[in-house]
This record gives sequence, C-alpha cells and structure tokens, in this order.
Amino acid sequence: MGEERRAEIVGIPVSARSGFGTGFRHGLDRRVARVDVDAAVVPKTIVIGTAESRGDTDAVRMRRQAAMYLESAIESLVLAIELFNRPSPIARDHAVPMLLGHSFEMLLKSIIFQARRTVRDRGDELTYSLARCIGIAADDLQIISKDERALIAALKQDRDCATHDSISMSEQLLWVHMRSGISVIRRLLRDELQLDLTDLLPGRVIPVSTEPPHELHALVEDELATIAALLAPGTRKGPEARARLRPLLSLDGAATGRVDPPTEAEVARAEAALRARTEWTRVLPGLATLSVTPVAPDGDAQEVILRVGRGAEAIPVRKARRDEEALAYRSMDPFEEYGGRLREFGSRLGITQQQGYALIEHLAIKDDDAAYFCRKTKNGNVQYQGLSARAYDLGRKAIAAGVDLDAITARYNVAHARRAPGAR
Repeated sequence: MGEERRAEIVGIPVSARSGFGTGFRHGLDRRVARVDVDAAVVPKTIVIGTAESRGDTDAVRMRRQAAMYLESAIESLVLAIELFNRPSPIARDHAVPMLLGHSFEMLLKSIIFQARRTVRDRGDELTYSLARCIGIAADDLQIISKDERALIAALKQDRDCATHDSISMSEQLLWVHMRSGISVIRRLLRDELQLDLTDLLPGRVIPVSTEPPHELHALVEDELATIAALLAPGTRKGPEARARLRPLLSLDGAATGRVDPPTEAEVARAEAALRARTEWTRVLPGLATLSVTPVAPDGDAQEVILRVGRGAEAIPVRKARRDEEALAYRSMDPFEEYGGRLREFGSRLGITQQQGYALIEHLAIKDDDAAYFCRKTKNGNVQYQGLSARAYDLGRKAIAAGVDLDAITARYNVAHARRAPGAR
C-alpha cells in the first residue's frame, strides 16, 4: 500500500504521522469499518455513529478535536465506574467525583466544540472551565435541563472539594451522584451526538449498589444522623463531620445555581446550626427541593436522575442577594463570576471597543444583575465593575441576530458626547 496503511478508526484515524492515538477504545471498534488512511493526510472531520446510522442523515460528522474530547470523556467515565465498583475503599470518595467531573467537562467540551468550533473565549489562553461549559450548555446551547444543570454543578463542586480539600460520602449518596451522572451522559450522547452509551462501554461496566436509594430526603436524614454522631461532645471528629457535610452543601448550593464549592465559613455555619439542632430543611433549604426519580416511570430502578422540584413540604428557596447573608450557601465570588472587563467586551466579541460599550448599553446589561456587577465606595464612586459569562452570551446572541452595530454606536456616541473621557 506504499505510504498508505490500513487502520481501524473510531473518531480519530490511526496514522504514523498524525500524532494521535488509537482512537476510541472500550468496544467502539466493533462499530466501524476499515478504511484506508494516508499517513500524511488527516481528514478535517470524522464520522461518529452506529453502524446503522452511518450513511443516514442522522450520522454526526465530528471534528477531530471534538472526537478527542469525547474519547477522554468515555475513558474517565469508565475509570469512575471501575473505582466505584471496586472492593477497596481507598481514595474512592475522592477519585469517583474527580473522574466523573472530568468526564462531564470533556463531554460538554466535545459538544460545544462541535457546535462552535472553539472552546476558548477570544483572548483567553486556556479552554473553558467546567463552570463555563455548564453555563454555555444550559444558557446558550440549551442542551441541559435545570435538573441536569444542578447535578453537574454539584459534581463540579464535589470535584473541587475532592481535589483541594477532603470529602466523604455514604455508599448511597455516592451512588446517587454516579448513577444520575450516567443518566445525563447517556442522554447527551444520544440527543447531541447520536451515540448509544452501551456501545461505548464494555458490557460489564455498570455502577452497582446493593441498596439503591429511592427517597433523597431519607438519605439526607441518614447522612445528617451520621454527621450528628460525629459532632457529639467528646468525639473530636469535627474534620470527619465537615468532610461529610461538603457534598450535602454542594447539592444544596447547586439547587440555587451555584457552581463553586462551599467555603470553610459556610461549612462552619452549617456545622454550628446542626450542633444547635436546627431543622435540616432550614440549614440546607436547597436539598429540600431535590428528589431522586427513575428516568422513566416504569424504567429500571437503577436508572435515575436528580430532579429539582417544589414539593409541598419544601421551603421556598432562591439565590441570595448580594446584600444578604445566607445560612449555608451563597453566590460565587463576584471578582471571579464578574471577571470580564468592560473595555475588553468588544474585543472578545470580535468588534471594536466603542461598539462593545454601545452594545452593553443597547442590551441594558448594566441592569442585569446576572450579567453585571458594580461595587462602589461609601462616597458613591465606582470601585470595581465587571461582566459575567452571561454578558458575553447576550452579546454573541445579539450579534448573531444581526444587531445594527453602526446604528447603536452612533446613538451611544451622541448620548455620551458630553461625558468626561473614560467615563463609562
């Protein structure tokens, strides 16, 4: 065959000079045909799909980078399931959330890259974080539901806690995270990439629990009873109790849209409230809105999803305002959430700085608390102002919808002609 060599590919062609690996493993090779690949030429796109879907209009033509992200997602998922199922408890509570969180980040990046051909904001050196991927998937692409967003946000927080602190979960709580995560991954693969998860995993891979929970509130009460025992006078097991509190606080915060992990101050407040025997629905009000239900009414009992509900007994919950002190959760650090500079808004959207200022005013972004943050001194002077990811999403959508940048910039210039230079 000369310079050509014959290779089996799944997503990524095998080539002596391509620099890529052997493509997707874990049983994927049984779904693809043999093709001739020139060692010096790598195609720009690749076809992913079942044997039946290839050749149909439903087949998805994936770009190489998207396929690489997908391969990483499947590999991390397999390792997460393997660690969940293994007999040894060593590093299990830490490794499973870390790998499952990485699987979600890679899967969302694969879908986002497929849709946008990039996973970087203009001017940024690093690819999107998991928090940014969650925001794009939910608000922009609208491919994940409110329930799924809460689950992935909770996993993101658990991953951060496992990476930078200590975390501990009961068997049932870890199973809820693992099984709900697989349910979301299965749906995303099916709906966005036309792939069946059962084709991507070895047949023997499934997270197994002898006692899968069916009622989240009962599970939470069991967890809190264990925490209360650890906090009993004379036990000196405060660190162990706080390690078990963190995943509950992650779930609680995720119900209100938080994606960053609980701080030590929040853990301490929750611990103090539990020591004072405060009702748990008031310590963790977000948890009172969550439930575990089967994906299908008559489906497999182990095929479940975490849902955000408004039960009759649940305490109404909302995101805390900036001037409020929530008991056990709060929004993100404003300097992290609203890190975008107003003068860079235009350049990051591919327009001029002046057009960026005009677009901010045209879209009334400064009136949107989720898009704009401003901190002032006691004298009323602006100390800090910044934009969140929502502001950029609003700007991109407006540009894609055909907003007349020249017209809004002209109006902006007229309205601000007499303002002092640099005042925005």
